[in-house]
Amino acid sequence: MGKKEPTVLESPDVVAYIISATKKKVRPFLRKSDHKVCFAFDEDVTNEIEQFYNDNTLIPVSDYCKNLKLIRSMIFTLKAGEQR
Repeated sequence: MGKKEPTVLESPDVVAYIISATKKKVRPFLRKSDHKVCFAFDEDVTNEIEQFYNDNTLIPVSDYCKNLKLIRSMIFTLKAGEQR
């Protein structure tokens, strides 16, 4: 059985939700084709993406805000490194 491809997302909002709801680890990277910051989850996050768009799953607002701030910091750090 081959290695499974990571789930790649572009939306900081969805990524912050997944981290807040599950504590799964995310890996930011700069996509070469368009220099956009993307986020890769090595685990399957399909259910969490569906929950974000369809359910009213409750998560603590403070956790979501903290994680969104962390995601935005990752974006700025990667973009700043690209400018050098």
